[in-house]
Amino acid sequence: MKDDGLSRSINAAMVPILASLGCWGVEDGHWLPDRNGAPVLWLRTRTRAEQIRLQSQVWLIPQVQLTLMRLGVPHNVVWPLRVEITSTDAEAELFTD
Repeated sequence: MKDDGLSRSINAAMVPILASLGCWGVEDGHWLPDRNGAPVLWLRTRTRAEQIRLQSQVWLIPQVQLTLMRLGVPHNVVWPLRVEITSTDAEAELFTD
């Protein structure tokens, strides 16, 4: 899959990923490639408590991987995927310290 097609597939998957995680406090998310070109999915919750609770869920990465594969992202891209979670609270603390 070309990079443009990969980007489109990942962008398309962000909508259902964010919708399915809204009840866990996820209010925003995006993806960026890491140094090796593998996608890293960044999710933002409202509170640090929601962030910690979501990070402890064993189903999170498999759910994200399944959604990506259903929307055409190849297995070799999905398998090494990293999911990073932050919160609005944590980001605000960066600017107050």
